[in-house]
Amino acid sequence: MFCTLNTHKVDMEKLLGGQIGLEDFIFAHTKGQRKEVEVFKSEEALGLTITDNGAGYAFIKVTPSGGTLSPAGETWGCWV
Repeated sequence: MFCTLNTHKVDMEKLLGGQIGLEDFIFAHTKGQRKEVEVFKSEEALGLTITDNGAGYAFIKVTPSGGTLSPAGETWGCWV
């Protein structure tokens, strides 16, 4: 499982890092059941903290209530 920025293709040059900008798309490449969440970004920040477990797996650490991702339901703990 890994995430790429601005491309749905498997491109090791476009891996997710600390460089997420306002116009970027995050594509999660996972194994297992598909989960799709669509978010309309109306604020400057998503209000989302993404971290990793030290073994290359990124996951959603925090989504504060009242933030942009609140309507998406419980997303914290989900792999990205």
